[in-house]
Amino acid sequence: MADQTTTGRFKKIRRSRALLLDAFRAHPGPISWGIVGSLLYGTSLVAWSVALGELCNRVVIPRFDDGRIATGTIVAVLLVVAAVGVVQGAAGLIRRWTLVLTRARFDATLRTAVVHRYHRLPMTYHQAHPTGQKLAHVTTDAEAAAELPARLPDVLGMFVLFVVTVGWVVVVDPVMALVGGAMIPALLLVNWVYQKQVEVPAQAVQERLGRVTEVAHESFDGAALVKMLGRDRVERDRFAAEAAGLRDAKIKLAIRDWLLDSLIESIPTATSLVIVVVGALRVNSGEITVGALVSFVNVFAMLVVPVRTIGNVLGDVPRMLAGYARVRTVLGEPLPPAVPDPQPLPDGPLDVSVRDLSFTYPGGAAVLSGVSFHVPSGSTVAITGGTGSGKTTLLLALAGLLPLTGGTVLLNGVDLSRISPDDRVRAVAAAFQEPFLFAGSLAENVLLDFDSAAAAASGADPRLDEALRLARARTLVDGQPNGPDTPVGERGVTLSGGERQRIALARALAHRPRLLLLDEATSAVDATTRQEIMSGLTTGLKSTTTIVVTTSAATLALADTVVYLDQGRVAGVGAHADLLRIDGYDRLIRAYERERVQA
Repeated sequence: MADQTTTGRFKKIRRSRALLLDAFRAHPGPISWGIVGSLLYGTSLVAWSVALGELCNRVVIPRFDDGRIATGTIVAVLLVVAAVGVVQGAAGLIRRWTLVLTRARFDATLRTAVVHRYHRLPMTYHQAHPTGQKLAHVTTDAEAAAELPARLPDVLGMFVLFVVTVGWVVVVDPVMALVGGAMIPALLLVNWVYQKQVEVPAQAVQERLGRVTEVAHESFDGAALVKMLGRDRVERDRFAAEAAGLRDAKIKLAIRDWLLDSLIESIPTATSLVIVVVGALRVNSGEITVGALVSFVNVFAMLVVPVRTIGNVLGDVPRMLAGYARVRTVLGEPLPPAVPDPQPLPDGPLDVSVRDLSFTYPGGAAVLSGVSFHVPSGSTVAITGGTGSGKTTLLLALAGLLPLTGGTVLLNGVDLSRISPDDRVRAVAAAFQEPFLFAGSLAENVLLDFDSAAAAASGADPRLDEALRLARARTLVDGQPNGPDTPVGERGVTLSGGERQRIALARALAHRPRLLLLDEATSAVDATTRQEIMSGLTTGLKSTTTIVVTTSAATLALADTVVYLDQGRVAGVGAHADLLRIDGYDRLIRAYERERVQA
């Protein structure tokens, strides 16, 4: 058990050191100035106690003895006291300023690093981690981790105060140092017990903070579903349970903090009383001066400050390290390997060759197995199949968003995995059944340009006009109060499902892709408009290769070729009319059409 405790302590020290080094590398200036300010502040507190003693010895006591004091002595003592006060005030300002600055900057650094990591991580990571959890890493975890480097200068300054105080009292009067020093073991014992008692509650608080953020995000993000299913009370109760858990954990931690503060305050107070009694006896015997006694009482009373500061920081270390560990978990996630020797993508229309493609989610069963088909440049290929047949996964793989378990995807003979991300983004665009819209204007969502000056001129952008025309969204935009500058609200809340799909489709088309991937991208659009869109894409994008996932018989009939998937495998490739001879395909299409008629 002792070995485990020692190992745990060493791990905590290593993790604390790693956190502090990361912070210092990121922001050496504020931390260095904070250390300087804290060291000055700690030293000035001791100097203040010494100055008070000298004030008593050289001004107050002589005034009572003979009623006369040299003017030069008064001025000198007052100047020393004033100088110490100025240094102490300036050092205090530096401490507070650098504490706020370090916390804010390192918090921002961690948040930015986590967000950048999220952007670079593969789709499989985002599919495996809920948004609320990821949001907690960016907010509460980063905030907790930034606390330790922000408070480090205070700890060092208070430690210096403690050391200088002990050294000074030993030099001035070893007997009084021994009397006052008796409280040090008591304070250290209280802190040690506190550390043992606070570690688990502190970690629980940080974990529950993250959980509350996750549940809140889920409830807010699914507000429409919650209201539609009448789950308001259930969600309130679920959030209340998590909030109550956080409250209880914080209360438990606060009680321990209160007990620590009470004990730490009572020990120096009791010690000061003993010092006054013993000091009075030593003053009476001529061993020390009255000024020295005043300095002793003041300096021992101040010892509560460094002990409390160090104790509070040490007590919060588990919570800070828990937040840092969660942040480091994200930053330690392996990134997709860099493309070795990226190959340029030839100009012109793209043909797509899929050869023996396979994909398996980590820890799951195979979703795609041995998928092969060819898409000539400029043609339209439809992919269909039953639920769970791998249609969306196949499209994500063709978009380069999922790492293949096996097989290859060739664009004009170039392996997709050898194409640089920039080239791939310029050549490939996609629109999905559940479109995501930003809380900006219609034009900003189509052009993905959130610069205010560019947005003001967006109405004259030919890319916008062409994209809206092909997506059959021109009338939709013109009918809005402010045309293309009309805000759509968070996730496009002011638009219907079909309208959101058309704006998302226009966004994909605005980039003039050479390969267009559509995953039921018009499923919420009425049948007439859907046919107009598909016909318009066929005639208006002759140089664009289009692959569309669909269950619409009309759309399947318009496609040059249909790829029929069944349980992750290709069960048929050919024209829609020819595939109807396959019993499974025929039954599937009839079932989808019956659903549409009934709907």
